[in-house]
Amino acid sequence: MAWQQGTELKGGAYTVEGLLGQGRFGITYLARDRTGDRVAIKMLNPDSTILNQMNEEDRQALVAKFYDEAVKLAQCKHRYIVGFREVFQESVRDLLGTRRYACIVMDYVNGDDLSKRRSPQLPIGEVLRYGRQIGAALIAMHQQGLLHRDVKPGNIVLRSHRGKMEAVLIDFGLARSFDHPLTQQITSNGFAPIELYSHKLDRGPWTDVYGLAATLYELLTGRPPADPLKCRDDDSPEKLMPPRYYVRHLSERVNEAIVHGLALMPGDRTPSIPQFLRELGVGQWYVPFPNWDVNVWVQIGIMVATFLAAVATVITLFK
Repeated sequence: MAWQQGTELKGGAYTVEGLLGQGRFGITYLARDRTGDRVAIKMLNPDSTILNQMNEEDRQALVAKFYDEAVKLAQCKHRYIVGFREVFQESVRDLLGTRRYACIVMDYVNGDDLSKRRSPQLPIGEVLRYGRQIGAALIAMHQQGLLHRDVKPGNIVLRSHRGKMEAVLIDFGLARSFDHPLTQQITSNGFAPIELYSHKLDRGPWTDVYGLAATLYELLTGRPPADPLKCRDDDSPEKLMPPRYYVRHLSERVNEAIVHGLALMPGDRTPSIPQFLRELGVGQWYVPFPNWDVNVWVQIGIMVATFLAAVATVITLFK
């Protein structure tokens, strides 16, 4: 049962203001703490059809796994990861009685996610900047032994920082860390690698490489990459088209890096986020040039040359 506006949680530490969103497994509320700050509170959805199809043993194991993963995430601090405040347990009445559920308290990021971006295709420099930022966030997670498992434009929020927009990673696929057929069902077609469909394939940092590469692909081309399940058969008419097919002025380096990150089989894919960023040409301190028209750069070059010529003239006159 969804909490109503005014519901108090953790003995009054948080007061629910409304619903932010819900999926197949989770539900997220907007709330305020005692100081009046807005927070987002995420938990497994007690009304989830999938959860209610599980037997009691599997359900309790999923709740425990969700809690353990949430505790680990709360220790993962990074500028481009939504801030985690704490994890607590709350009693909730569901279809089978009253149970305790883990609740994750996160900072509320006031901004739109990249699925609501201003234009289907973004400038190359902007896309690479967001890729570097989310890549840095994923590296921090992987160093803690965590995987996101659900990197896609809808799970990346843009916020303003010192007059510029920056990307923040949100909404982690915690339920998928539980090895159960019902939690492995995929809805993010095109953004989920093939190993998330199969128990026989290993998951690791390369799993998030795929999600990040797929996200950059869509931001550049305006469309998601081909569904890996439809590409695995040799006789399938659906194939992955390289991003440069749609964005002719994309550099070969970026094109090849994204294609490598979208390799169907994990063993053929870029193995880690640091390597993926290196292949993109986006290091930790790299700031991409604005994606201006070539004529703009020509005009800047002329202005610089004119300025240097004027300086040389002045120096000659005063010799």
